[in-house]
Amino acid sequence: MDYSFQPLAFALFVVITAITLFISVLAARRIRTASHYYVAGGGVKWFVNGIAFAGDYLSAASFLGIAGLIAFFGFDGFMYSIGFLAGWIVALLLIAESFRRIGRFTLADALVHRFKSKRVRLAAAVSTLTVSIFYLIPQMVGAGSIIQPLIGLPYEVGVVVIGAIVILIVATAGMVSTTYVQFIKGFLLLFAAFGLTIGVLIVSGYGPVDFVSNIISNPEIVTPKGAVVSGEVFMSPGLKFKNPLDFASLALALFLGTAALPHILIRYYTVPSPSDARKSTVIAIGAIGAFYILTLFLGLGALYFRTFDPANENLSAPLLAQFIGGEAFFALISSIAFATILGTVAGLLMAAAGAIAHDIYTEYLGKNKRGTNTLRISKVTAVGVGVIAIVLGVLSKGQNVAFLVGLAFAIAASANLPAIICVLFWSKTSERAILGGIATGLISSIALILVSPTLMGTSALFALNNPGIVSIPLGFAVTIVVSLLDGKKGQQAK
Repeated sequence: MDYSFQPLAFALFVVITAITLFISVLAARRIRTASHYYVAGGGVKWFVNGIAFAGDYLSAASFLGIAGLIAFFGFDGFMYSIGFLAGWIVALLLIAESFRRIGRFTLADALVHRFKSKRVRLAAAVSTLTVSIFYLIPQMVGAGSIIQPLIGLPYEVGVVVIGAIVILIVATAGMVSTTYVQFIKGFLLLFAAFGLTIGVLIVSGYGPVDFVSNIISNPEIVTPKGAVVSGEVFMSPGLKFKNPLDFASLALALFLGTAALPHILIRYYTVPSPSDARKSTVIAIGAIGAFYILTLFLGLGALYFRTFDPANENLSAPLLAQFIGGEAFFALISSIAFATILGTVAGLLMAAAGAIAHDIYTEYLGKNKRGTNTLRISKVTAVGVGVIAIVLGVLSKGQNVAFLVGLAFAIAASANLPAIICVLFWSKTSERAILGGIATGLISSIALILVSPTLMGTSALFALNNPGIVSIPLGFAVTIVVSLLDGKKGQQAK
């Protein structure tokens, strides 16, 4: 498709960038300590934090990737919406209040609460970095995809531009500016999804129920890939995930991954109390749930009006906006998608900076205990991780961003969740078990991804695209078994 320079879209892009940088400059004046940089001093109001949760969580995968997957694969694409939302139930019921009580800045702070172990801290820091980088890749892919039609710049230039802006945001003011960027972004994203859904229903002439029913009852749908199926087949499982185990593996990863994502977990430290953590999670669930219901209409709307690029699933929502409201609406929706990427990448860079500067440099290596260089190291780390994300984003051109995020969820659930659950709720958990569980979950999930059809195609050694159904139970099994064995050894020693 022809993506040429559009003045209005460029103007909105400049306005959003300018507002974001202005917030960062103002917030930078409040940064005095590591607590301000990492968790905004723990003083964020619960409602603001709840919307910021939504702004952090509703990434390029949500707005660009899921709409594209639904347009291309029907129900199998909507499975991402269901899974991403369901994961917040685990976060609310098991994690929110308990996690807030025992942590300070990072995931590692919570895990070492019981063991005071440098080895556990290092393992948690490595896991945080790995998950953050895997999650950064789809955000960079989304950045390149949206910059191309928004401004007319090549994909690679878009990745570099977005990366540079976010690095500047994080290196300037840390979690203070990140929180308010995410707060604004959360409202904008809900506005965009609601407005686009209303446009789809008005132009199609159907109500919400009738619109979906019309798709299902259609005897002949030509998918963006050229396949001809009935509406009933399109809205049933199996169009993308031919293997039911692949579908189950993705569902497990999405359901359990949310409560183990480092950039989501650190937001619990930004509120004053455990009750505020719970209340902000409830707000997040309401905002995120509303958005994911609307993704169904975005994806099906793109299919109904044939507003998609067969070569790029991620552009279905922006192209739908162009069809519904012309250049002005396209520019607005694309600019909001751009803001979406800014907020999520900022959160991920914060998690990575905390893992290196706080967990490894200050706590594990014992450097800079007085904190005089902590902020400088954190900012340098943010720049370094940002550069890595830019390079990987360029190399991952063409991948669906929601699919890539599903892999990050699987890694997080495999490596982090067993450790978090056992530390919070099982007194028999041992230090060796936490180390073994993190290592097993991390290594097994990545190894299975490397030999999966995602990277090896038809010559894959592992049949499933998502490793969750194997690596998540394996991480839990090692954590539990090693804890029990250590408990028996302790009894024998007595």
